[in-house]
Amino acid sequence: MYGASALGGPLGPGWPSGRERSEEPPAFASAVREHDALLRGLARRLCGNQADADDLVHDTYERALRAWGRYMDQGNLRSWLAAILHNIFIDRCRKHKRTPRSERIEQLELAAVEPTPPPQWAQVSSDSVNEALATLGPEFRRVYDLHAAGRSYEEIATELGIPRATVGTRLVRARRRLKETLLRELGKQGGAEP
Repeated sequence: MYGASALGGPLGPGWPSGRERSEEPPAFASAVREHDALLRGLARRLCGNQADADDLVHDTYERALRAWGRYMDQGNLRSWLAAILHNIFIDRCRKHKRTPRSERIEQLELAAVEPTPPPQWAQVSSDSVNEALATLGPEFRRVYDLHAAGRSYEEIATELGIPRATVGTRLVRARRRLKETLLRELGKQGGAEP
């Protein structure tokens, strides 16, 4: 026989002590048998599937058993059990709303990305670059060629006898002129100026 603890029954507060347990389970078992079909039907309608309905009914019986000692014929037993079932269902719905939804990315249907036309620079050939380089002035061309060969600004400045800042300025201007020349050439190929 189970002994009562200071907190209630051996399973904690709300659970019947040993004396109450030996007297009340037949009444509870009889209530379960009497109202099982009703509770299972309600649960199926609320949940929409048998597995969730069975879990809901089980949790209803568990909560009712914990509170059985407090019920003691205080009203309509069917209504009391249905109210417990309904409250548990509402609690689950609220919990489900708070839980972030996650879906596997493989299951998502995403719109296909529209194909984009290739960028203009993809149409530039090495011959076009060589022709554009030929249009650069000699001071810009020399700085550009040395930098394209992998030389640093310091090395170019030392070799040409110019300040390092001038190397940077000439390189920027050379690149800008190359870009303008190549865009103008691409515009002619496309039939319109850029």
